[in-house]
Amino acid sequence: MTIRQILFFGFWMSVIMAMCMAFMMTAINVGFNSHFLKAWVSGWGIGFLVSLPLSFLVPPLLQKIMHKYGV
Repeated sequence: MTIRQILFFGFWMSVIMAMCMAFMMTAINVGFNSHFLKAWVSGWGIGFLVSLPLSFLVPPLLQKIMHKYGV
């Protein structure tokens, strides 16, 4: 993969994963009421800020671990 593909994949993976996780957690914790949309967007923003750097830091570490153990 080129660096451009890695950045593109990491960015969109973070967007989609954070959006799905925030939706589910908001639905569970808040329910579908008049505050749902605001709570979901807020949760998504926070989740995205956490997941974006992790999407670039975790995969190389996992690859090293997997390579070390021959997986």
